[in-house]
Amino acid sequence: MDDIDTSLPQLSQRIEQRLALLRSLAESLESSTWALARNDAEAIARGAAHQAELCRQWSCLEDELREEAERRGAPPSAGTSGGFPQSEPSARLQAEWGALGARIRYLTRVHWSLLRHLQRSLAILNRVVDSCASTYTPDPGLLRPEVRLRAGE
Repeated sequence: MDDIDTSLPQLSQRIEQRLALLRSLAESLESSTWALARNDAEAIARGAAHQAELCRQWSCLEDELREEAERRGAPPSAGTSGGFPQSEPSARLQAEWGALGARIRYLTRVHWSLLRHLQRSLAILNRVVDSCASTYTPDPGLLRPEVRLRAGE
């Protein structure tokens, strides 16, 4: 029982870390959504870097949790109560976990949609530029000889 008593504060701290990372990821995705909608390339790049760092931190935290569970010989917790009755704080944390997961799924769908629209816009712009390229490219036969010499150097 002593082992459980000493690990509960640490487990509680890990749960709070997981929730904090999810909150940060949701906030970062939300701000990146606005950057995508405004076509703010710099903000998009900053957001993507921040989200990659949050995902790296998440992965490290999950690895630590798995290693800790393996040391104890217990299966890693997947948000279940382990057969114990759920307390009110546990139910609140579970509800927050579910809400954050739903929010992140929604925001990633919005990102995917915005990125698809941006990709289509770029494809259209690329076709326009390609169709106008011959209009703005001078015919080499029309260039003066001295211009052709400089261009050939």
